[in-house]
Amino acid sequence: MRSPVSRQLTAHQQAVVAHRHGHAKVMAVAGSGKTTTLTHFIAARLQEGVSARRMLVLMYNKTAQQDFAQRLQQLLPQQALPEVRTFHALGLRLYQRLIQQGDLPAFDGKPLTSGEMEGVVWRLLQQLADDDTRQDILSQRKKWVEPALAFIDRVKASLDDPADVFEQLQLPSSCRLFIDTFHQFEQWRRQARRISFADMLYDPVMALHRNATLAAQFAGHMQWILVDEYQDINAIQQRLLELLHGNRGSVMVIGDPDQTIYEFRGSCPQFIVSEFDQRFSSSVTTYQLPDTFRYGHQLALMANHLIRHNQQRDDVLCLAHASTPKTQARLHLARYEPALLLKLIEQESEHHALQDMAIIHRVWALCAPIELALLQAKVPYQLHHSQSVLDRWELQIFWQLFEVAAGRFAERSREQRQQAWLNWLTTPFPKIRRAQLEQLASSLAPVEKDLAEALQQALPDNLNKWQTQQLLRRAEVLSSAEHITVKAHTLIEQYIDASDLYQGLADSAFSAQQIEDRTHTIRAFVRFLRDANLAADQAYDYLQQLRQQRLQQQQGDGIHLTSAHKSKGLEWDVVFIPGLNAHYFPYQPDGEFTSPTSVESERRLLYVAMTRAKQRLHLMAPAQADQTDKDKRPSRFQTEMRFLHSRALAQALNTGGKAQLAVHEGPPADWWSRYFAAIGTTPEWELDLSAPPAETIVARKPRPEPQTTRVVHATLGAGILVAEDDNYLRIRFADEQRDRLFKKPVALDQLDIQR
Repeated sequence: MRSPVSRQLTAHQQAVVAHRHGHAKVMAVAGSGKTTTLTHFIAARLQEGVSARRMLVLMYNKTAQQDFAQRLQQLLPQQALPEVRTFHALGLRLYQRLIQQGDLPAFDGKPLTSGEMEGVVWRLLQQLADDDTRQDILSQRKKWVEPALAFIDRVKASLDDPADVFEQLQLPSSCRLFIDTFHQFEQWRRQARRISFADMLYDPVMALHRNATLAAQFAGHMQWILVDEYQDINAIQQRLLELLHGNRGSVMVIGDPDQTIYEFRGSCPQFIVSEFDQRFSSSVTTYQLPDTFRYGHQLALMANHLIRHNQQRDDVLCLAHASTPKTQARLHLARYEPALLLKLIEQESEHHALQDMAIIHRVWALCAPIELALLQAKVPYQLHHSQSVLDRWELQIFWQLFEVAAGRFAERSREQRQQAWLNWLTTPFPKIRRAQLEQLASSLAPVEKDLAEALQQALPDNLNKWQTQQLLRRAEVLSSAEHITVKAHTLIEQYIDASDLYQGLADSAFSAQQIEDRTHTIRAFVRFLRDANLAADQAYDYLQQLRQQRLQQQQGDGIHLTSAHKSKGLEWDVVFIPGLNAHYFPYQPDGEFTSPTSVESERRLLYVAMTRAKQRLHLMAPAQADQTDKDKRPSRFQTEMRFLHSRALAQALNTGGKAQLAVHEGPPADWWSRYFAAIGTTPEWELDLSAPPAETIVARKPRPEPQTTRVVHATLGAGILVAEDDNYLRIRFADEQRDRLFKKPVALDQLDIQR
């Protein structure tokens, strides 16, 4: 948690604080002190006589709400303060009021847990599926349930019909049963008188949205509504804001479109870039907070170079304030990133505490080998998610094998042995009916030793030859574990081969990212055990020791392991970003149940991750470029951030020398003069023609653009009409990899078609 900043406000901050009338939009770059600005704005309005009861502050999440309330209390002790609420907390308050009035039915108990929702949705999917799909749902529960739950939440983040949301997400036709699942789930929860977390907003907002008379009761009571992190709101939150405003009072929103990274929850940069001005069209004043107090010129220049390739943004330059540290960024060409990370962490720990450092991943697939390396090196760490690599689902089958090798299997209870047998029989699923495998596991539950022989004798007669062979191959691995002295890594490699585990994981996953997460975790685990050179009968105790070592680590101690999404709003002295290659930046998840992502969205994620650093940023790119392997191909973002230009200019600004600019990174950017004018210093520079290019960039002559019909969507931005018939429009939006299909009557209300 950051401590309150005590310094004079900048001219830009003072301009926001001095805003007294009408709507306002504040574009605030990363680390620009927006909390300080908002708290001082509130103090100024209260001093002028605005009642605290007529001011409402809306925050995106509970952590931000608590931090802001604390900062406000410190600035204004012993004074009546306005309400500071999250959107969901406010939604729940409205919900309770509507229940009291009889406008919504009462609900029972606490909001549904994820486990409760999973069980209901799994049952509904089975009821709605055809026979073939039902068998897949039974055997691959997570593959179907997780995307179905995500679809339900996505519908409840919008005002649209589920069928329209389905088309917008471009999910495959096999997922069309999600639409009926949504309706059936809504029917179930109304009968059960239950609500989910999303319903805390969805139910009351939809009730007000559909009933103007009812909405008028809650509208226009506030003189000021302030919304933080406005770039993160979705359509349902936007509608709540409009309902509360009710065309009376003033609204001030603050945010940064360059940090819009929750599109999977329904957020969109267009809300802050253009929608706010359109929906609150009466005299919106736009302010900028361009000064960052977090990092110095090199990182500010790199961030500007990168993010200015986006179109869905406002033209705001990020400026390193004079008070910022001289942040250094380093670009490392890595052959094996975990080993390099350990070396860099050791170097940085001479000057920084481990808890002041963070490793930020694009996807969790990158985390497993790093966490295992930290465990092996006894480097303490903090996970920003709930599960350690040792507890990952895909490794549990190996824990069971090592348990057998160590002679510990008989220590299990009968119920635990039955569960272990079911895991062996279903990981991965061998295309045998689940009910038959459950019956087989039950019959084997009493067995404590000679496991392979017991499995061979218990095989049902009605299995076909291929199914029998699948289970016999697993039995052979059990025999090796129980009776043969073998290396730990060899044992699990035997199981991977015998069960065709990687293909099975691919078949049971709902996205390419989940496949990567699981397969990378297993491969990292194999390498980890190979490096440890353990016998299989030693592995169980060794892994238990590592797990205990992890549990005994003091809370709040150690380097942070987090994702780009979870890093938002945080900052550290030292930040490491592995995987800066064409595979992960930009990451384009490809899979059965996934929706397309845009390059602009991926660019924003890297921008957010980079701008968490204060003193030092370490970027890790491939050591050898290989155009046939995305993991070894440089990221386009590496080129876009102009690392060498940014470093040379920052050194010149910090030391007063002349910048030698590497010619291969291109000519001076057209915005440099604005940056230097804003900070009051213009360095000298010259192009260094002798600098060898780090990579070859082939400039192609642009093809003439064909005649096209352009469209503008309220939230998705600009696009091109690809195809059209009597019922549907097919549209490709900027930087998206796939077309979106719209029903024509619905689309005509949402789109501005420029024929």
